[in-house]
Amino acid sequence: MKTRSTLAALLFFPALGLAQDLDRSLLHICDDGDEWPPYTYYLRYNHQTTAEITGYSVDVITAILNKHNIPFQINLLPWKRCLASIENAETYLMALSASKNPEREKQFLFSRPYYQTHYYVFYSKIKYPDGVNVTGQADLGRYRLGGIKGYAYSALTAVNKDAMVRTADYPTLGRALLADRFDLFAEDYEVLVGLDRLGSTNIISDPKIGHKPLPGMPGNAFHMIFTRKNPRGAQLQQLVNQELQQMQDSGELDKLLIKYVPR
Repeated sequence: MKTRSTLAALLFFPALGLAQDLDRSLLHICDDGDEWPPYTYYLRYNHQTTAEITGYSVDVITAILNKHNIPFQINLLPWKRCLASIENAETYLMALSASKNPEREKQFLFSRPYYQTHYYVFYSKIKYPDGVNVTGQADLGRYRLGGIKGYAYSALTAVNKDAMVRTADYPTLGRALLADRFDLFAEDYEVLVGLDRLGSTNIISDPKIGHKPLPGMPGNAFHMIFTRKNPRGAQLQQLVNQELQQMQDSGELDKLLIKYVPR
């Protein structure tokens, strides 16, 4: 796994309002091994996957940690393993992309939101050649709903998530839809576009799969998360929040995002 790091240096950061210097030991960060493009994914060269991790979220955390000379390493793991390690303050102390729900807020510290995605409904054109009658998320309950194992779907508050037919990953989700294991699924459009561009799925481009925006849904906010069980988690949360605010105010966040999500 490629290591992205900086040389450690002694630097007092009074803006944090802390009595001691920042912890500049090697910081281990994890994220979803199924990839989350265009935010976190493996770089491809000539359609071959490399070990280098790239994306908007990687650029943001690189800018923040390099600024304060904090060395770090990012690894993509099975999502549940990543979350468990952060929750228990084991190897990993933070992740780059997570949505909020009440259970997670008890388990982790959250940064301010720094990007958002948008829910679309995906369905089989073979089964529903005229499309699906979905005017809001409440209508999803009239269909058998699919999803990914371990994903929170926090914004789908009107959905019985326990009844979802869960698959291991996005490629399996698309195949299961066409195999009629469920009727439709609601997922982040930007991520599925990113996966199609990488060649990991063809859900967006598959002529047998239709999609449409899920009406009435605001953007799905994503945050960095930090451990509650190691004091470094709170320190990182404070540092990241201060830097995200400055990057938003200066327009730097928008400049980084537009590289991956053109407007």
